[in-house]
Amino acid sequence: MRRFVMALSLAVTALLPATGRVWAQSGENDVEEIFVARTVRHGRVVPSDFCAPTKTGFAPALEDQLTIHAVTVRQSDGRMTDTGEKSIGELRVCIGQAMDPTLLGTYTEGQLNGIAFNGVGDCRLVRGNQPEEGLLTHRCFLALSGLPEPYVGGFLISSSLYSRTPFGPESSPPGYAQAGIVIIRLWRKRLP
Repeated sequence: MRRFVMALSLAVTALLPATGRVWAQSGENDVEEIFVARTVRHGRVVPSDFCAPTKTGFAPALEDQLTIHAVTVRQSDGRMTDTGEKSIGELRVCIGQAMDPTLLGTYTEGQLNGIAFNGVGDCRLVRGNQPEEGLLTHRCFLALSGLPEPYVGGFLISSSLYSRTPFGPESSPPGYAQAGIVIIRLWRKRLP
């Protein structure tokens, strides 16, 4: 997993300006936007009607509120140098456990730079108590829909780490980028 994240970071960094946003091509007919960001969890509550099974497709166990923050990545080697104070979006996430205790059904509604979306997918517990006691690592995939014109779809992937301090950007033990590092790909309608 670490090699995958490092390779993905280097690949995206080669294209990534300081804004955290990259166009797959440069021109009038660009069909893809890619964002690299960090999520921070600020709240967790007993699921409300927002997480109704008729909407999410599963019985929810948790409801989380997160913000999305811009990050800075050094172009010379792909290393993240700033984990982002500037909020560029938010997520409201419904989480439900499947038969497999390491797999979590996930439904979200959010916005990124004013672009609203819905996401459906799953998160999987990768490891508990690694790299230190009290840490949990997850990976998530969400297919995105409900986007405004001219977008036709997209996806969000994340590599997340949660610590004994479940909210905010500071981890316990300290030194980790809590909670998620995300890549969001949005696709636009191709112009004729």
